Amino acid sequence: MSYAVGAAPFAVAAVALLVLRWSAGRAGAATLAAAALGALLSPDLEAGAIPGSLAEGAAICARVLVILFGGLLLHNVLSRGGAVGEVTRFLDRVEPDREALALLVVLGVGPFFESVTGFGLAVVIGAPILLAAGFDPLRAAVLACWSQCAVPWGALGVGTTVGADLSGLGFGELSDVSALLSLPLFALYGLASLVLAGGAAAVRRHGAEALGLGLLAGGATLAVSVLLVPELSGALAAALAAGVFLLRRRRRLRELRPPVRAVAPYALLLILLVVATGPPAVQAAIESLGPALTGPAPWLFLSALAAAALLAVTPAASAEAAAATARQWLPVALATIGFVLAGQVIAGSGAAALLAGGAAHALGGAYAITAPVFGALGGGLTGSNVGSNALFMPLQVEAAASTGSSVALIAGIQNVAGSHASYLSPQRLVLAATATGLVGREGEIAKAAVAPVVVVVLLLAVVGIVASSSGG
Repeated sequence: MSYAVGAAPFAVAAVALLVLRWSAGRAGAATLAAAALGALLSPDLEAGAIPGSLAEGAAICARVLVILFGGLLLHNVLSRGGAVGEVTRFLDRVEPDREALALLVVLGVGPFFESVTGFGLAVVIGAPILLAAGFDPLRAAVLACWSQCAVPWGALGVGTTVGADLSGLGFGELSDVSALLSLPLFALYGLASLVLAGGAAAVRRHGAEALGLGLLAGGATLAVSVLLVPELSGALAAALAAGVFLLRRRRRLRELRPPVRAVAPYALLLILLVVATGPPAVQAAIESLGPALTGPAPWLFLSALAAAALLAVTPAASAEAAAATARQWLPVALATIGFVLAGQVIAGSGAAALLAGGAAHALGGAYAITAPVFGALGGGLTGSNVGSNALFMPLQVEAAASTGSSVALIAGIQNVAGSHASYLSPQRLVLAATATGLVGREGEIAKAAVAPVVVVVLLLAVVGIVASSSGG
C-alpha cells in the first residue's frame, strides 16, 4: 500500500496528461495534490516535511520562471522588430541545398534559440526556414522538433538548474556530466536529419559534414561547460557549429549582407553572460549589488531593452511583446510550479526514498538500465526538462544511492533522457503542428520523430549498465 501511495503522483500525472488530455498546468496541480495527500494519509511518509518542501520548491520556481520570462521577452521583442524574419530570409539565401540547410537548422540555428529562449521556441524559428526551403510540412515539423537537441541547456539551463538543486549537485557538475553524455548525440541528430531530408543519397553527399558538425557541437558543449560558462554551453556550441557551416559557404556570404543588427542583441547577451560569470572578482562585484543581478535573468531583460532600442521597436509594439510573453509564460509557469512543488513534496516526504528502495531491491545493479526510461517518461509526460527533473530526479538520486551507482551519472542520465524526450510531449507536438499547418496530425509527427529518442535512451542505458558493472 505504501508503494502505491508513493507512486500515485506519477500515475496521476500520466492519466491527466495522456488519458484525460489536461493541460500541463492542471496536471501539475493534480500531481501536487496527490503528492501532498499521500504524505498526509500514509503513516510511512512524513507529512511534517510538506511546508519546508513547498518553500524550497517555491524558491526554485522563482529563479527558473524569471529566466524563462526574460528569454521569451527577448524573442518577442526581436520578432516585433523584424529580426527573426531577417535571419530566416538570410539563411534561406545562404544555403539553397535544402538537405544541407536541414543540418544548419538542426545543429546550429535550433539549438541556439532553444538554449537562449527554451521551451520549444526553436520550433517557431526553425519550421518557417524549413518550409521556405521546400520541405513538406511533416518533414519540416520533425526536423524542427529535432532542432531542440540542446534542451539540457534550454533557456540557459533552467531544467539543469532544477536537476542540480534536486540532486544535490552543483549546476556545473550536472552540466559537465550531461555534456559528456551528449557528446555523440548531436552527430546522431545530424545524420538522422539527412536520412529524413534525402535518404541514403543525402547521407552520401553530406554525411561527413553532419558527423563533423555534430562532433564539433558535442565537443564544444563539453568544453564550454567544463572550461567557460556552463549556462552558455548549448548557445556557444550551436553558434560555433553554425559559424563553421557558414564559413564553408563563404563565397555565397560575400554576396549577401549579414543580418548584423538582427543578431546583435544575442551577441550582447552572450557577452554579458560571459563577463558576469567570468572572473571571480567580477562575480563578487555583481553579487554585492544585490540578488536581483545574480543569474542570467537580468542580462536577458537588459538584452531585450537593447533589442527594442536597436531595432526601433515602438512602445506599442514593445507592449504587445510583453503581453505576448505573459500569455506564453503563464501556462508554462503553472505547469512548472505544479511539477516542481510535487517533486519537492515527493522527495521531502520520503516517497522518493521509499520507491527508490523498492526499485533498488528489485533491480539491484540493473537499475541503471531503467534510469533513462524514467527520464524519458518524465520528459514525454511534462513537456520540459524542468518537469521531468522535478518529478523523477529525487527518485533517481535515491535509487542511485541505494544501489551504489554514481549519483552524478544517474542524475546526468535523467537530465539528458528527459530533455530529449520532451519534444515528444503533447504540448510540444502541438507547437510543431501549429507551426507547420498540421494541427490534428500530432501523432504522425511523434511517430516520425521518435527514432532518435529511442536510440538516446538505449545509449544511455548502455552507459549506465557499463558504469554500474565497473563500479563507476
